[in-house]
Amino acid sequence: MAVIDRTQATIQFAPDGTILTANANFLDVLGYKLDEVVGKHHSMFVDPAYVKTEAYRNFWKALAAGKSFTDQFPRVHKNGEVIWIQATYAAYVDENGKTTRVLKIATDVTERQHGVDAIAKGLERLQERDLSHRVPHSNLPDIEILGKAYNTAVAQLASALSAVKHLSDKVERTAREVGDASSHLSQRTETQAATLEQTAAAIEELTSNARSTAALAKEVEASASNAQNTAEAGGKIVEDAVGAMSNIETSSRKISQILGVIDDIAFQTNLLALNAGVEAARAGDAGRGFAVVASEVRALAQRASDAAGEIKGLVHESSESVKQGVGQVSSAGEQLKKIIAAVAGINSHIGQIATGATDQSFTLSEINTGVSQLDTVTQQNAAMVEESTAASQVLASDAQDLGRQVSLFQTEEGPRFNASGHRPNRNAA
Repeated sequence: MAVIDRTQATIQFAPDGTILTANANFLDVLGYKLDEVVGKHHSMFVDPAYVKTEAYRNFWKALAAGKSFTDQFPRVHKNGEVIWIQATYAAYVDENGKTTRVLKIATDVTERQHGVDAIAKGLERLQERDLSHRVPHSNLPDIEILGKAYNTAVAQLASALSAVKHLSDKVERTAREVGDASSHLSQRTETQAATLEQTAAAIEELTSNARSTAALAKEVEASASNAQNTAEAGGKIVEDAVGAMSNIETSSRKISQILGVIDDIAFQTNLLALNAGVEAARAGDAGRGFAVVASEVRALAQRASDAAGEIKGLVHESSESVKQGVGQVSSAGEQLKKIIAAVAGINSHIGQIATGATDQSFTLSEINTGVSQLDTVTQQNAAMVEESTAASQVLASDAQDLGRQVSLFQTEEGPRFNASGHRPNRNAA
């Protein structure tokens, strides 16, 4: 008891809580003198509101029944301040098991309690998202370790949240810029898709026209080929006609020659008939019949000569006509040869045009296929751009939410703002 009395604060009570005595350590802790406490009740050291509770009354009933209690208790100093003690209330029990007095052995733990309260307050401020609060220095090593750990953790958290706030602002701005760019890109992509769709329709129509042109070119090529064959056949006929007229001209010359012989024969016959008539005249009556025959022969010879002359004139006219016909047919043949050459050239060009039209139709078909695929890809890109725009808007909204959540924390850089952008009312809280 001497060691306890020298190192601890002790006070003794009657079973009903009346103070019997207290040592100097206890009196120093509470700020009283011995004569100020002896005969008084324990309730003088307790918060008056707690004294009125059933728990306080049960506390002394339990001590009077022989129970003991060890805990930390708040007690009121003489000057009204609250101090904390680590105390054990133990009952003295006689041989009959009756409590004769209660001994309280206590240690002043006010500084420790204040340190714990400071850390608890810091945790409460942390619960309120206030990262600017710091736990004050404590002379107790274990409390100081906890305080430093708290201050370091809060400082690091504040730094991290400041960085997160800065990054969330940048992400929000970037997301907003990406959203605006995606929106513009979406509009341009939709315009491009519509233009590309119109282009695809135009190319499809152009491809159809090219196919029709290629088919018509093939038909024209076939017609030109038939025209060339017909012209070549006409040229052959003209050549045959020129040959036939040449033969007619040759035959006309031979007929002229034959008519010359007939004319000579008629002249000789006329001359012989004339001589015969002379001789018949000399013969007198005996030659009169012969003179008649000679006169008839002479008349026939004259008619033959006249007919031969007429035929010769007609043959001459026919020969001149044949010469003119041969010249015209020859000229027609030359023109027809030129026409054949021109038709051949036209046929060659039309063949090249038909080949080009076919190639063009094939190329346009490939272009049409490519444009259709490009149209499909553009439509898909437009859909992806819309999805990207929606995602960027969601990202911007999430970044704003993140910024609002981070802004709920108050750091040393500035006051805390709530989600509405106003400073919270700490007194109201």
